[in-house]
Amino acid sequence: MLRTSLRFFIAFALLFGVNAPASAHFPVSLTSSHNTVAKSPILIDGTISFAVYADFTAAKQQRHVRFALQSGDQLNVEYLIVDQAPTNKLKKSKLPSVTVTTPSGKKLALPIKERTAFFEPYGKKNYFFLSRISQSGEAGIYSIRAQSKARSSAVIAIGRTETRGEILAVGKGPQLCPVTITEEAEIAQDRAAQLIGMSERAAEVCAAANGWLYRVGERDGEQFAVTLDYRSNRVTVSVASAMITKVDIG
Repeated sequence: MLRTSLRFFIAFALLFGVNAPASAHFPVSLTSSHNTVAKSPILIDGTISFAVYADFTAAKQQRHVRFALQSGDQLNVEYLIVDQAPTNKLKKSKLPSVTVTTPSGKKLALPIKERTAFFEPYGKKNYFFLSRISQSGEAGIYSIRAQSKARSSAVIAIGRTETRGEILAVGKGPQLCPVTITEEAEIAQDRAAQLIGMSERAAEVCAAANGWLYRVGERDGEQFAVTLDYRSNRVTVSVASAMITKVDIG
């Protein structure tokens, strides 16, 4: 059975058959339902190449996406636009703003400093690079907000590694990452159970995105020594063949 997050990866590929600005950048399209961080999809590994597309029909609309980095990972984010109307006709002041928020809460704006042409031969499309960030990253969950100032579109390229990646969809239901609740002091069992069926890394990232403490109590039949203190904001998972099979709160 394919891993849940990989199924989402394939679903995105079938649903959003757009061309990315480089052959290895897998396309992800944001919709109006991704108008808050809490509801935004999560890229499990932010070092893997993804091209995130955001279309806006009017001013003051927002689109959000999240991605995870581990200690020692590099942060690479690029802001582009497709060379097509109406976006390519807009003045700089009317183009969408793009802001990256780090796991520690620091805001990194991507100011428009260039308009470098780029031709993507596979999709035969022209793009313009507008801004880029490349620096040492920090471990945790990043979020990106794109906000419109007019009818327009934006492309946000994340990561550089040319390999398959995992996309974790957010919602209510089996194998979906629960929508983030601010200051969730006690985890409901039905929310915790949504981790069952995820890959181990996806479950860890989902827990981090929700602010849950996370630990592995059992892996492939091997029990681990864990503290017996009860924590209402912690999940203890059982893992078999790199998949989550059971989740307990505490």
